[in-house]
Amino acid sequence: MPQFDVMTFGETMLRLSPPGFGRIEMADSFEVRVGGSESNTAVALAQLGRKVSWWSKLVDDPLGRRICQDIRRWGVDVSNVIWTPTGRTGLYFVEFGARPRPHHVHYDRAGSAASTLEPNEIDWSLIEASRHLHLTGITPALSEGCAKAVRTAAKEARKRSLSVSFDVNYRRKLWPPDHARSVLSEIILDADLLLCPVADAEEVFGLTGSAEQIAREFQQRFSTQNVVVTAGKDGSIALEGEVVHKADALESFEVDRVGGGDAFDAGVIDGYLDGELERGLRFGVAMAAIKYTIPGDQLIATRAEIEAIASGVPARIVR
Repeated sequence: MPQFDVMTFGETMLRLSPPGFGRIEMADSFEVRVGGSESNTAVALAQLGRKVSWWSKLVDDPLGRRICQDIRRWGVDVSNVIWTPTGRTGLYFVEFGARPRPHHVHYDRAGSAASTLEPNEIDWSLIEASRHLHLTGITPALSEGCAKAVRTAAKEARKRSLSVSFDVNYRRKLWPPDHARSVLSEIILDADLLLCPVADAEEVFGLTGSAEQIAREFQQRFSTQNVVVTAGKDGSIALEGEVVHKADALESFEVDRVGGGDAFDAGVIDGYLDGELERGLRFGVAMAAIKYTIPGDQLIATRAEIEAIASGVPARIVR
């Protein structure tokens, strides 16, 4: 049996945010946390009891070690991290807004160690240690080398009979939609499970209509049988071949919404690995809702908590 249920890789950064709802220009101090889409999903899967490996390219300095130690503490294997003695660690700043002021994310990640990753730095045989590979559309946006690495990873996984999930996860501050569509379309062809928000489907792929219509168009365009489309407050839908699964959004008191989509991915992947995509969809919705109530990028919760909320157990004091 493979050592891991899921393997994933991508850039994880240090996140800095002014306390409360302060503005960056006003800040005398910043809260420091760790966050990256793929590692967020890895941490959430580990909370569900999955054996998970995450790796990246990190600078061997206090900042890189802080990132690695933080991810390891939540039960994720980091033994395959590529360490470099030079370079820089990517940063991003989150400025939390309150209505009518939106949240703002500011990146300081250009030229980071992770963005210099090249396919020839990776021992692709390590993929054989996992059942499943999870990828997102953020890493290919960092550089041509990263795009090649993600494309290669998907093909190497298929060659070794791993299943592959891919979250479009479009970031307009990283690349324009035309470029994203060109690069991501090739990767999606090797995906067994595709995840995409309605907004990304429209902006990157020009798809419009209901979540179900978009999911069916993805199926036809890329021959991907398992497609999950999220529509925010309108809930989520999963197509499993011709079978349709739906899940309503859960009301949540929002403390920090960053990382909600990554937690959702973890729930879906957990169900998919067991051949229960409908349950995975319900778990994903519950996990995103829980994540919104937790500061930071990462979902920290027990499987029992997630199951209770996914099953509709009403909130109460647990004594």
